[in-house]
This record gives sequence, structure tokens and C-alpha cells, in this order.
Amino acid sequence: MTDAALHASDSSEQRAAEIAIIAAVSEIVAVPLAPARIAIGEARVEIDGASEDRSVLVEAYARVGALRGGQPKKLATDAFKLAWAGEKLGAQRLIIAIVGDEADAYLRRPGAWLTAALHDAKIEVIHVPLTADIRDSLKQAQARQYR
Repeated sequence: MTDAALHASDSSEQRAAEIAIIAAVSEIVAVPLAPARIAIGEARVEIDGASEDRSVLVEAYARVGALRGGQPKKLATDAFKLAWAGEKLGAQRLIIAIVGDEADAYLRRPGAWLTAALHDAKIEVIHVPLTADIRDSLKQAQARQYR
């Protein structure tokens, strides 16, 4: 579909990038990962990548460039989701997989509460390199989506 045919808020590029991110993390950790909708008690949680035995849980964050608006909150929400689901499921590895240097820097800020919370919750931050095509697609989508 061309940019002209896409709605300004369409996120198909991000979803495609998340698939590539999860595949890359799967290779890094040497464990097959797949999207999962998991029931925990009466709640359901959607995880971007989970191992079959639920020992590895991954949230993918497909954004390049500066974080804007609620995007830092999205990273914190993903971290909280991982911590909660990981605790309930007995996961051994919790990972936030990011592609942008800005998200990486945000999650590793010295003295920041979120950085400390990630460390205490044993949530790893893995920076995943993307192909130039996927990065360009994300940049174009973000430009289209920016309001």
C-alpha cells in the first residue's frame, strides 16, 4: 500500500518492524519466540514475543528518532507489563527490545527511576539493529503519523 492509501495513524509499518524485532531477539537468545495472548487469572495480557514455556517474555518497541508525547510512558507501561506477567508466569528472562538510540538512551538514563526499576525487575534492554529498508519504512510511517 502506498503512503497516500494509508490512513495517517495506520501502524502497519510498526507491526511489521515488531515482527522483525522479535525474530532478531529470538536469534539473540536462541529461543523461538512468538506473539502470545496469555490468560493470567481473569486477566489477559498480550506479549509481543514469548517462548512456548513462557520462560522468556519480550516487548518490542519499534520507533526511531526522538520520543514524543506518550512514547516514554509506553516504554514504562511495557516494562510494568513484563514485570507483572513475568512474576505471574515465573519467566526467567524479561526483555524490552528497542531499535532507536533515543529509546535506548531513555531506558538507560543514570539516576532515573525507570532505569533503576528495570534493573531491579531484571528487565533487559536489547538494542536490535534493523535493515535499512525497515528503518526507512518506520521513519516514513512516523512522519506520516506525526500530528
